[in-house]
Amino acid sequence: MNVYFLLLPILIPLAGGALVWMFRIKASVRNAFVESVIVLNAAASWLLILNRPEGTLHLFSFGDALPIRLHLDGLGSFFLGMASVLWIFVAIYAFSYMKDEEHTHMFFTFFTLSLAATDGIALAGNLISLYLFYEMLTIVTIPLVMHGCGKRDVHAGYVYAAYQIGGAAFAFVGIVYLVTKTGGGDFALGGFVTADSGDRFMLEAIYFVMLLGFGVKACLFPLHRWLPTASVAPTPVTALLHAAAVVKAGIFAIMRLSYFTFDPAFIAGTAVGKTAFLLACFTAVYAAVIAVREHHFKRRLAYSTVSNLSYILIGVLTYTEAGLAAGLCHMVFHAIIKMNAFLACGAFMKRTGRAELSDLYGVGYKMPVTFACYTVSALALTGIPPLTGFISKWQLLSSSASAAGASPICLVGTAALIISSLLAAIYMLTPAVRAFFPPNGKETVPAAEAPLGMTAPMVIFAAANVIFGIFSGPVLAVCANIAAGLF
Repeated sequence: MNVYFLLLPILIPLAGGALVWMFRIKASVRNAFVESVIVLNAAASWLLILNRPEGTLHLFSFGDALPIRLHLDGLGSFFLGMASVLWIFVAIYAFSYMKDEEHTHMFFTFFTLSLAATDGIALAGNLISLYLFYEMLTIVTIPLVMHGCGKRDVHAGYVYAAYQIGGAAFAFVGIVYLVTKTGGGDFALGGFVTADSGDRFMLEAIYFVMLLGFGVKACLFPLHRWLPTASVAPTPVTALLHAAAVVKAGIFAIMRLSYFTFDPAFIAGTAVGKTAFLLACFTAVYAAVIAVREHHFKRRLAYSTVSNLSYILIGVLTYTEAGLAAGLCHMVFHAIIKMNAFLACGAFMKRTGRAELSDLYGVGYKMPVTFACYTVSALALTGIPPLTGFISKWQLLSSSASAAGASPICLVGTAALIISSLLAAIYMLTPAVRAFFPPNGKETVPAAEAPLGMTAPMVIFAAANVIFGIFSGPVLAVCANIAAGLF
Protein backbone atom coordinates (compact mmCIF):
# COMPACT_ATOMS: atom_id res chain seq x y z
CA MET A 1 0.00 0.00 0.00
CA ASN A 2 1.23 3.51 -0.84
CA VAL A 3 2.72 5.42 2.11
CA TYR A 4 0.42 8.38 1.39
CA PHE A 5 -2.44 6.29 2.78
CA LEU A 6 -0.82 6.85 6.21
CA LEU A 7 -2.42 10.29 6.15
CA LEU A 8 -5.97 8.94 6.11
CA PRO A 9 -6.40 8.15 9.84
CA ILE A 10 -5.31 11.71 10.60
CA LEU A 11 -7.06 13.61 7.82
CA ILE A 12 -10.45 11.86 8.05
CA PRO A 13 -11.23 12.85 11.68
CA LEU A 14 -9.42 16.19 11.23
CA ALA A 15 -11.67 17.13 8.32
CA GLY A 16 -14.70 15.67 10.08
CA GLY A 17 -14.12 17.74 13.20
CA ALA A 18 -13.64 20.90 11.15
CA LEU A 19 -16.90 20.30 9.26
CA VAL A 20 -18.82 19.75 12.51
CA TRP A 21 -17.55 23.11 13.73
CA MET A 22 -18.30 24.94 10.47
CA PHE A 23 -21.82 23.67 9.87
CA ARG A 24 -24.20 23.87 12.84
CA ILE A 25 -26.65 21.25 11.61
CA LYS A 26 -29.32 19.63 13.76
CA ALA A 27 -28.16 17.10 16.32
CA SER A 28 -29.45 13.93 14.64
CA VAL A 29 -27.72 14.70 11.35
CA ARG A 30 -24.55 15.78 13.12
CA ASN A 31 -24.47 12.58 15.16
CA ALA A 32 -24.88 10.44 12.06
CA PHE A 33 -22.08 12.38 10.38
CA VAL A 34 -19.72 12.06 13.36
CA GLU A 35 -20.33 8.32 13.65
CA SER A 36 -19.79 7.93 9.89
CA VAL A 37 -16.47 9.77 10.16
CA ILE A 38 -15.35 7.57 13.06
CA VAL A 39 -16.38 4.35 11.29
CA LEU A 40 -14.66 5.48 8.08
CA ASN A 41 -11.56 6.27 10.12
CA ALA A 42 -11.64 2.80 11.66
CA ALA A 43 -12.00 1.21 8.22
CA ALA A 44 -9.04 3.20 6.89
CA SER A 45 -6.98 2.37 9.99
CA TRP A 46 -7.60 -1.36 9.76
CA LEU A 47 -6.98 -1.33 6.01
CA LEU A 48 -3.55 0.12 6.79
CA ILE A 49 -2.93 -2.35 9.61
CA LEU A 50 -3.75 -5.33 7.41
CA ASN A 51 -1.85 -3.93 4.40
CA ARG A 52 0.89 -2.05 6.17
CA PRO A 53 3.09 0.22 4.02
CA GLU A 54 6.75 -0.61 4.52
CA GLY A 55 8.06 2.86 3.82
CA THR A 56 8.10 6.15 5.72
CA LEU A 57 6.18 9.25 4.67
CA HIS A 58 8.17 12.47 5.08
CA LEU A 59 5.73 15.34 5.53
CA PHE A 60 7.95 18.37 6.23
CA SER A 61 10.84 19.51 8.41
CA PHE A 62 11.39 22.19 11.01
CA GLY A 63 14.79 23.18 9.70
CA ASP A 64 17.19 20.46 8.62
CA ALA A 65 17.25 18.38 11.82
CA LEU A 66 13.57 18.06 12.78
CA PRO A 67 11.67 16.00 10.18
CA ILE A 68 8.01 15.12 10.64
CA ARG A 69 7.52 11.57 9.43
CA LEU A 70 4.78 8.99 9.50
CA HIS A 71 5.46 5.29 9.71
CA LEU A 72 3.35 2.33 10.81
CA ASP A 73 5.05 -0.52 12.63
CA GLY A 74 3.68 -3.24 14.88
CA LEU A 75 3.43 -1.09 18.02
CA GLY A 76 1.78 1.75 16.13
CA SER A 77 -0.65 -0.68 14.51
CA PHE A 78 -1.63 -1.98 17.95
CA PHE A 79 -2.38 1.49 19.33
CA LEU A 80 -4.09 2.66 16.13
CA GLY A 81 -6.35 -0.38 15.96
CA MET A 82 -7.30 -0.14 19.64
CA ALA A 83 -8.19 3.55 19.52
CA SER A 84 -10.12 3.37 16.25
CA VAL A 85 -12.44 0.63 17.54
CA LEU A 86 -13.02 2.08 21.02
CA TRP A 87 -13.99 5.46 19.56
CA ILE A 88 -16.89 3.91 17.64
CA PHE A 89 -18.67 2.72 20.76
CA VAL A 90 -17.86 5.72 22.92
CA ALA A 91 -19.37 7.94 20.23
CA ILE A 92 -22.63 5.96 20.30
CA TYR A 93 -22.73 6.34 24.08
CA ALA A 94 -21.89 10.05 23.81
CA PHE A 95 -24.81 10.80 21.47
CA SER A 96 -27.25 9.60 24.13
CA TYR A 97 -25.33 10.98 27.10
CA MET A 98 -24.92 14.47 25.63
CA LYS A 99 -28.47 14.70 24.27
CA ASP A 100 -29.65 17.38 26.70
CA GLU A 101 -26.31 19.11 27.21
CA GLU A 102 -25.29 22.53 25.90
CA HIS A 103 -22.46 23.32 23.46
CA THR A 104 -22.65 19.87 21.87
CA HIS A 105 -21.32 21.08 18.52
CA MET A 106 -18.15 22.22 20.23
CA PHE A 107 -18.02 18.95 22.17
CA PHE A 108 -18.22 16.73 19.08
CA THR A 109 -15.78 18.95 17.21
CA PHE A 110 -13.04 18.36 19.75
CA PHE A 111 -14.19 14.78 20.35
CA THR A 112 -13.45 14.06 16.69
CA LEU A 113 -10.25 16.11 16.56
CA SER A 114 -8.89 14.18 19.53
CA LEU A 115 -9.15 11.02 17.43
CA ALA A 116 -7.00 12.65 14.74
CA ALA A 117 -4.33 13.53 17.33
CA THR A 118 -4.41 10.03 18.84
CA ASP A 119 -3.98 8.46 15.40
CA GLY A 120 -1.10 10.83 14.75
CA ILE A 121 0.66 9.58 17.89
CA ALA A 122 0.25 6.00 16.68
CA LEU A 123 1.63 6.87 13.24
CA ALA A 124 4.54 9.07 14.38
CA GLY A 125 7.80 7.84 12.87
CA ASN A 126 10.23 9.60 15.20
CA LEU A 127 10.43 11.53 18.44
CA ILE A 128 9.72 15.00 17.07
CA SER A 129 6.67 13.72 15.18
CA LEU A 130 5.45 11.99 18.35
CA TYR A 131 5.91 15.22 20.29
CA LEU A 132 3.93 17.22 17.71
CA PHE A 133 0.85 14.98 17.92
CA TYR A 134 1.31 14.49 21.66
CA GLU A 135 0.95 18.23 22.20
CA MET A 136 -1.93 18.38 19.72
CA LEU A 137 -3.79 15.78 21.80
CA THR A 138 -3.38 17.96 24.89
CA ILE A 139 -4.67 21.05 23.12
CA VAL A 140 -7.79 19.44 21.64
CA THR A 141 -8.74 17.67 24.88
CA ILE A 142 -8.57 20.76 27.11
CA PRO A 143 -11.97 22.04 25.84
CA LEU A 144 -13.45 18.60 26.51
CA VAL A 145 -12.29 18.67 30.13
CA MET A 146 -13.68 22.22 30.53
CA HIS A 147 -16.91 21.46 28.67
CA GLY A 148 -19.27 22.20 31.57
CA CYS A 149 -17.84 25.74 31.86
CA GLY A 150 -18.51 25.77 35.61
CA LYS A 151 -15.96 26.79 38.21
CA ARG A 152 -14.86 23.21 38.85
CA ASP A 153 -14.67 22.48 35.11
CA VAL A 154 -12.49 25.51 34.43
CA HIS A 155 -10.24 24.67 37.38
CA ALA A 156 -9.92 21.09 36.13
CA GLY A 157 -9.02 22.40 32.68
CA TYR A 158 -6.28 24.63 34.10
CA VAL A 159 -4.86 21.77 36.18
CA TYR A 160 -5.01 19.43 33.19
CA ALA A 161 -3.29 21.93 30.90
CA ALA A 162 -0.56 22.76 33.44
CA TYR A 163 0.34 19.12 34.02
CA GLN A 164 0.18 18.09 30.37
CA ILE A 165 2.09 21.03 28.91
CA GLY A 166 4.63 20.91 31.73
CA GLY A 167 5.20 17.20 31.22
CA ALA A 168 5.59 17.61 27.48
CA ALA A 169 8.18 20.34 28.12
CA PHE A 170 10.27 17.86 30.11
CA ALA A 171 10.04 15.38 27.28
CA PHE A 172 10.98 18.08 24.78
CA VAL A 173 14.19 18.85 26.69
CA GLY A 174 15.22 15.25 26.15
CA ILE A 175 14.23 15.32 22.50
CA VAL A 176 16.38 18.42 21.91
CA TYR A 177 19.36 16.76 23.59
CA LEU A 178 19.00 13.51 21.64
CA VAL A 179 18.58 15.28 18.31
CA THR A 180 21.60 17.48 19.05
CA LYS A 181 23.91 14.74 20.31
CA THR A 182 22.80 11.67 18.36
CA GLY A 183 21.07 13.19 15.35
CA GLY A 184 17.79 11.64 16.39
CA GLY A 185 16.46 8.81 14.32
CA ASP A 186 13.39 6.92 13.32
CA PHE A 187 11.80 4.51 15.77
CA ALA A 188 13.19 0.98 15.58
CA LEU A 189 12.90 -1.89 18.04
CA GLY A 190 16.13 -1.95 20.03
CA GLY A 191 16.53 1.82 19.82
CA PHE A 192 19.20 4.06 18.39
CA VAL A 193 20.55 5.37 21.71
CA THR A 194 23.02 2.87 23.15
CA ALA A 195 25.67 2.93 25.84
CA ASP A 196 28.14 4.10 23.18
CA SER A 197 26.03 7.06 22.01
CA GLY A 198 27.62 9.57 24.39
CA ASP A 199 28.16 10.32 28.04
CA ARG A 200 26.38 7.52 29.93
CA PHE A 201 25.40 9.71 32.88
CA MET A 202 23.80 12.33 30.63
CA LEU A 203 22.01 9.72 28.55
CA GLU A 204 20.60 8.08 31.66
CA ALA A 205 19.54 11.47 33.03
CA ILE A 206 17.86 12.36 29.73
CA TYR A 207 16.02 9.05 29.72
CA PHE A 208 14.68 9.69 33.21
CA VAL A 209 13.66 13.28 32.40
CA MET A 210 11.78 12.08 29.32
CA LEU A 211 10.20 9.23 31.28
CA LEU A 212 8.86 11.73 33.81
CA GLY A 213 7.65 13.99 31.00
CA PHE A 214 5.69 11.23 29.31
CA GLY A 215 4.85 9.88 32.76
CA VAL A 216 2.46 12.80 33.32
CA LYS A 217 -0.03 11.32 30.89
CA ALA A 218 0.81 7.86 32.21
CA CYS A 219 0.00 9.13 35.74
CA LEU A 220 3.21 8.17 37.51
CA PHE A 221 3.33 9.37 41.12
CA PRO A 222 3.47 12.29 41.96
CA LEU A 223 2.38 13.45 38.48
CA HIS A 224 -1.03 11.76 38.61
CA ARG A 225 -3.21 14.36 40.33
CA TRP A 226 -4.62 15.83 37.14
CA LEU A 227 -6.55 12.62 36.36
CA PRO A 228 -8.96 12.55 39.34
CA THR A 229 -9.42 16.31 38.95
CA ALA A 230 -10.33 15.87 35.27
CA SER A 231 -13.12 13.49 36.27
CA VAL A 232 -15.52 16.46 36.29
CA ALA A 233 -15.59 16.15 32.50
CA PRO A 234 -18.57 14.43 30.81
CA THR A 235 -18.34 10.66 31.08
CA PRO A 236 -17.59 10.05 27.35
CA VAL A 237 -14.56 12.31 27.80
CA THR A 238 -13.58 10.61 31.04
CA ALA A 239 -13.78 7.22 29.34
CA LEU A 240 -11.45 8.40 26.59
CA LEU A 241 -9.07 10.10 29.02
CA HIS A 242 -8.87 7.01 31.24
CA ALA A 243 -9.05 4.18 28.74
CA ALA A 244 -8.27 4.99 25.13
CA ALA A 245 -6.53 8.25 24.37
CA VAL A 246 -4.63 10.44 26.82
CA VAL A 247 -3.35 8.01 29.45
CA LYS A 248 -2.61 5.29 26.91
CA ALA A 249 -0.78 7.88 24.79
CA GLY A 250 1.52 8.35 27.79
CA ILE A 251 2.05 4.60 28.09
CA PHE A 252 2.62 4.34 24.33
CA ALA A 253 5.21 7.15 24.47
CA ILE A 254 7.09 5.40 27.29
CA MET A 255 7.12 2.21 25.22
CA ARG A 256 8.56 4.19 22.30
CA LEU A 257 11.14 5.74 24.62
CA SER A 258 12.20 2.54 26.37
CA TYR A 259 12.28 0.10 23.45
CA PHE A 260 12.35 2.12 20.22
CA THR A 261 14.53 5.10 21.17
CA PHE A 262 16.83 3.83 23.94
CA ASP A 263 18.32 0.36 23.84
CA PRO A 264 16.46 -1.46 26.64
CA ALA A 265 19.58 -3.51 27.36
CA PHE A 266 21.38 -0.23 28.10
CA ILE A 267 18.73 1.09 30.53
CA ALA A 268 18.06 -2.25 32.25
CA GLY A 269 20.08 -2.52 35.44
CA THR A 270 20.98 1.17 35.60
CA ALA A 271 20.01 3.32 38.57
CA VAL A 272 17.44 5.24 36.48
CA GLY A 273 15.93 2.02 35.17
CA LYS A 274 15.54 0.64 38.69
CA THR A 275 14.18 3.95 39.97
CA ALA A 276 11.59 4.10 37.20
CA PHE A 277 10.53 0.52 37.94
CA LEU A 278 10.18 1.17 41.67
CA LEU A 279 8.23 4.35 40.97
CA ALA A 280 5.74 2.33 38.91
CA CYS A 281 5.46 -0.24 41.72
CA PHE A 282 4.80 2.46 44.31
CA THR A 283 2.22 4.17 42.10
CA ALA A 284 0.32 0.92 41.56
CA VAL A 285 -0.06 0.27 45.29
CA TYR A 286 -0.49 3.89 46.38
CA ALA A 287 -3.29 4.61 43.89
CA ALA A 288 -5.04 1.37 44.81
CA VAL A 289 -5.02 2.38 48.49
CA ILE A 290 -6.46 5.80 47.63
CA ALA A 291 -9.12 4.16 45.45
CA VAL A 292 -10.26 2.03 48.40
CA ARG A 293 -10.64 5.17 50.52
CA GLU A 294 -12.42 7.21 47.81
CA HIS A 295 -16.21 7.50 48.16
CA HIS A 296 -16.94 9.35 44.91
CA PHE A 297 -17.77 6.71 42.30
CA LYS A 298 -16.01 8.26 39.31
CA ARG A 299 -12.98 9.41 41.30
CA ARG A 300 -12.61 5.88 42.68
CA LEU A 301 -12.43 4.61 39.11
CA ALA A 302 -9.96 7.39 38.29
CA TYR A 303 -7.54 6.23 40.98
CA SER A 304 -8.06 2.69 39.76
CA THR A 305 -6.85 3.87 36.36
CA VAL A 306 -3.76 5.42 37.93
CA SER A 307 -2.98 2.09 39.56
CA ASN A 308 -3.57 0.01 36.44
CA LEU A 309 -1.46 2.24 34.24
CA SER A 310 1.44 1.40 36.50
CA TYR A 311 0.59 -2.30 36.14
CA ILE A 312 1.42 -1.82 32.47
CA LEU A 313 4.60 0.06 33.32
CA ILE A 314 5.71 -2.67 35.74
CA GLY A 315 5.78 -4.96 32.71
CA VAL A 316 7.29 -2.43 30.33
CA LEU A 317 10.00 -1.27 32.73
CA THR A 318 11.42 -4.75 33.19
CA TYR A 319 13.02 -3.89 29.81
CA THR A 320 12.37 -7.41 28.57
CA GLU A 321 10.54 -8.78 25.57
CA ALA A 322 8.09 -10.64 27.82
CA GLY A 323 7.48 -7.49 29.87
CA LEU A 324 6.64 -5.44 26.78
CA ALA A 325 4.27 -8.15 25.52
CA ALA A 326 2.55 -8.31 28.92
CA GLY A 327 2.27 -4.53 29.05
CA LEU A 328 0.64 -4.47 25.62
CA CYS A 329 -1.81 -7.16 26.70
CA HIS A 330 -2.92 -5.22 29.78
CA MET A 331 -2.98 -2.02 27.75
CA VAL A 332 -5.78 -3.28 25.52
CA PHE A 333 -7.60 -5.38 28.10
CA HIS A 334 -7.61 -2.57 30.65
CA ALA A 335 -9.03 -0.29 27.96
CA ILE A 336 -11.98 -2.64 27.45
CA ILE A 337 -12.52 -3.15 31.17
CA LYS A 338 -12.24 0.44 32.28
CA MET A 339 -14.19 1.83 29.34
CA ASN A 340 -17.12 -0.32 30.41
CA ALA A 341 -16.79 0.64 34.08
CA PHE A 342 -16.78 4.36 33.31
CA LEU A 343 -19.73 4.10 30.96
CA ALA A 344 -21.70 2.31 33.68
CA CYS A 345 -20.67 4.91 36.25
CA GLY A 346 -21.69 7.71 33.89
CA ALA A 347 -25.07 6.11 33.23
CA PHE A 348 -25.71 5.90 36.99
CA MET A 349 -24.72 9.53 37.52
CA LYS A 350 -26.78 10.70 34.54
CA ARG A 351 -29.94 8.84 35.56
CA THR A 352 -29.82 9.60 39.30
CA GLY A 353 -27.92 12.87 39.61
CA ARG A 354 -25.87 11.18 42.35
CA ALA A 355 -22.19 10.26 42.47
CA GLU A 356 -21.39 8.85 45.92
CA LEU A 357 -21.03 5.17 46.74
CA SER A 358 -23.60 5.61 49.49
CA ASP A 359 -26.19 6.28 46.76
CA LEU A 360 -25.66 2.88 45.11
CA TYR A 361 -27.68 0.74 47.54
CA GLY A 362 -30.16 -1.35 45.58
CA VAL A 363 -29.80 0.62 42.37
CA GLY A 364 -28.77 -2.54 40.55
CA TYR A 365 -32.40 -3.67 40.56
CA LYS A 366 -33.47 -0.42 38.90
CA MET A 367 -30.58 -0.37 36.42
CA PRO A 368 -29.93 -4.09 35.93
CA VAL A 369 -28.18 -3.92 32.54
CA THR A 370 -25.89 -1.09 33.61
CA PHE A 371 -24.78 -2.75 36.81
CA ALA A 372 -24.57 -6.23 35.34
CA CYS A 373 -22.09 -4.80 32.83
CA TYR A 374 -20.25 -2.95 35.60
CA THR A 375 -20.01 -6.17 37.62
CA VAL A 376 -18.38 -7.97 34.69
CA SER A 377 -15.78 -5.20 34.51
CA ALA A 378 -15.26 -5.29 38.28
CA LEU A 379 -14.65 -9.03 38.20
CA ALA A 380 -12.33 -8.67 35.21
CA LEU A 381 -10.21 -5.93 36.81
CA THR A 382 -10.03 -7.94 40.01
CA GLY A 383 -8.48 -10.74 37.96
CA ILE A 384 -11.18 -13.41 38.10
CA PRO A 385 -10.75 -16.10 35.39
CA PRO A 386 -11.58 -16.49 32.61
CA LEU A 387 -12.08 -12.74 32.07
CA THR A 388 -9.59 -10.44 30.33
CA GLY A 389 -8.08 -8.98 33.51
CA PHE A 390 -6.98 -12.41 34.69
CA ILE A 391 -5.17 -13.05 31.40
CA SER A 392 -3.24 -9.77 31.33
CA LYS A 393 -2.42 -9.81 35.05
CA TRP A 394 -1.11 -13.35 34.71
CA GLN A 395 1.14 -12.21 31.88
CA LEU A 396 2.41 -9.30 33.97
CA LEU A 397 3.10 -11.48 36.99
CA SER A 398 4.87 -14.06 34.82
CA SER A 399 7.06 -11.47 33.11
CA SER A 400 7.97 -9.78 36.38
CA ALA A 401 8.79 -13.08 38.09
CA SER A 402 10.86 -14.23 35.10
CA ALA A 403 12.82 -10.99 35.03
CA ALA A 404 13.63 -11.39 38.73
CA GLY A 405 16.20 -14.03 37.79
CA ALA A 406 18.39 -11.39 36.15
CA SER A 407 17.22 -8.46 38.30
CA PRO A 408 15.95 -9.38 41.80
CA ILE A 409 14.34 -5.94 42.12
CA CYS A 410 11.60 -7.23 39.80
CA LEU A 411 10.29 -9.23 42.77
CA VAL A 412 9.06 -5.87 44.08
CA GLY A 413 6.95 -5.63 40.95
CA THR A 414 5.48 -9.07 41.58
CA ALA A 415 4.58 -8.06 45.13
CA ALA A 416 3.12 -4.73 43.97
CA LEU A 417 0.92 -6.50 41.41
CA ILE A 418 -0.40 -8.96 43.99
CA ILE A 419 -1.11 -6.31 46.64
CA SER A 420 -2.78 -3.87 44.27
CA SER A 421 -4.87 -6.68 42.76
CA LEU A 422 -6.19 -7.59 46.22
CA LEU A 423 -7.07 -3.95 46.78
CA ALA A 424 -8.75 -3.88 43.34
CA ALA A 425 -11.15 -6.54 44.56
CA ILE A 426 -12.23 -4.14 47.31
CA TYR A 427 -12.57 -0.92 45.34
CA MET A 428 -14.15 -2.48 42.24
CA LEU A 429 -16.51 -5.02 43.79
CA THR A 430 -17.84 -2.77 46.58
CA PRO A 431 -20.08 -0.74 44.18
CA ALA A 432 -21.45 -3.95 42.63
CA VAL A 433 -22.22 -5.45 46.06
CA ARG A 434 -23.97 -2.27 47.17
CA ALA A 435 -25.96 -2.13 43.95
CA PHE A 436 -27.31 -5.68 44.20
CA PHE A 437 -27.11 -6.52 47.92
CA PRO A 438 -28.25 -3.50 49.93
CA PRO A 439 -28.50 -3.87 53.72
CA ASN A 440 -32.02 -4.01 55.14
CA GLY A 441 -33.55 -0.60 55.61
CA LYS A 442 -31.27 1.13 53.12
CA GLU A 443 -33.25 3.42 50.85
CA THR A 444 -32.48 3.52 47.16
CA VAL A 445 -32.35 6.65 45.06
CA PRO A 446 -34.90 7.12 42.26
CA ALA A 447 -33.46 5.58 39.12
CA ALA A 448 -34.36 4.01 35.79
CA GLU A 449 -32.37 1.98 33.31
CA ALA A 450 -30.21 3.98 30.91
CA PRO A 451 -31.42 4.27 27.29
CA LEU A 452 -30.32 1.82 24.61
CA GLY A 453 -27.73 4.24 23.20
CA MET A 454 -25.88 4.02 26.53
CA THR A 455 -26.47 0.39 27.46
CA ALA A 456 -25.63 -1.12 24.04
CA PRO A 457 -21.92 -0.12 24.18
CA MET A 458 -21.74 -1.41 27.75
CA VAL A 459 -23.14 -4.79 26.73
CA ILE A 460 -20.63 -4.98 23.87
CA PHE A 461 -17.69 -4.20 26.18
CA ALA A 462 -18.97 -6.67 28.80
CA ALA A 463 -19.20 -9.37 26.12
CA ALA A 464 -15.70 -8.48 24.90
CA ASN A 465 -14.36 -9.00 28.44
CA VAL A 466 -15.68 -12.55 28.36
CA ILE A 467 -14.86 -13.41 24.74
CA PHE A 468 -11.29 -12.07 24.78
CA GLY A 469 -10.75 -13.70 28.16
CA ILE A 470 -11.73 -17.13 26.89
CA PHE A 471 -10.18 -16.75 23.43
CA SER A 472 -7.12 -14.68 24.37
CA GLY A 473 -4.66 -16.64 22.25
CA PRO A 474 -4.71 -14.36 19.16
CA VAL A 475 -4.24 -11.21 21.29
CA LEU A 476 -1.36 -12.78 23.21
CA ALA A 477 0.25 -13.88 19.95
CA VAL A 478 0.03 -10.38 18.47
CA CYS A 479 1.52 -8.84 21.63
CA ALA A 480 4.37 -11.37 21.64
CA ASN A 481 5.11 -10.79 17.94
CA ILE A 482 5.20 -7.01 18.40
CA ALA A 483 7.59 -7.33 21.35
CA ALA A 484 9.80 -9.67 19.33
CA GLY A 485 9.76 -7.40 16.25
CA LEU A 486 7.94 -9.99 14.16
CA PHE A 487 4.88 -7.87 13.41
